[in-house]
Amino acid sequence: NQVIGGLVNATFGNAVEVVVAIQALLAGEIRIVQASMIGSIFSNLLLVLGGCFFIGGLYYKEQSFNSTAATANMSLLALSSMALVLPTPFGEYYDIEEHEVLAVSRTAACFLMFMYLQLLVFQLKTHTHLFNEEDEAEPEMRFSTATSGLVVVTIIIALLSEYLVGSIDGFCTESGVSRTFVGLIILPVVGNAVEHVTAVTVAAKGKMDLAMGVAVGSCTQISLFVMPLTVIIGWCAGIDMTLNFPHFEIFLFILSVIIVSICVSNPMSNWLEGSLLMTTYLMIATGFWFEKVVDF
Repeated sequence: NQVIGGLVNATFGNAVEVVVAIQALLAGEIRIVQASMIGSIFSNLLLVLGGCFFIGGLYYKEQSFNSTAATANMSLLALSSMALVLPTPFGEYYDIEEHEVLAVSRTAACFLMFMYLQLLVFQLKTHTHLFNEEDEAEPEMRFSTATSGLVVVTIIIALLSEYLVGSIDGFCTESGVSRTFVGLIILPVVGNAVEHVTAVTVAAKGKMDLAMGVAVGSCTQISLFVMPLTVIIGWCAGIDMTLNFPHFEIFLFILSVIIVSICVSNPMSNWLEGSLLMTTYLMIATGFWFEKVVDF
């Protein structure tokens, strides 16, 4: 089942994201945590999905994918955008100690995690028939072997992530690159490079459902599970992590969800749609290079 395969791949890929985010959060790097979360969504939703459509389109004129899974994921991403908008009237994004912002963020985080659990029940239990497809290809590796390999690699990367978090300040000082750009662009692209290559590779082999599961499924997991999880962990640790992001980033997130929703409204992909999504990502990266935010 390609949808379930994509879910497993996205889960192990985001396990590293969770570890890096928690370590950065406990180190007080709240702005880095926020930027890396939304940056991962941008890279998966635009760069990776666009790469899948584009590379797949070079091998096949059109590729079909599961419209139910695509619609469910995009609807939940739209819901997560609402959670980012809710705290904005109650304080500036750097005013993390504002009581109302914290209360709204923590409540929204609980709702988002509850919705993600419902998505898992929908995909794995109540509506599994919608995600079953004929696949005559023989697996090149046993599931247990592949899972064990992913676990080992994830643990190694998680151990190395502590050094990554500790080197951010020095890198920004020496290079002159803003912490926002590091969190939004560099960390997501470098940290999820293997996951990105996997998605594009399977798209080139005609397995677009698996590619969509990795790319879009990863976005849904980050926005409905990883991001709320950092808020909850911050709450337990006495750290004021909120969902109140800079308005510029929220606007771009909402626009990105709208653009991708339009592209996947027809369950067929082609190289032009892929080029459109990748171009959108490059435009957003350009904007983030010049973005000026208050570090906190």
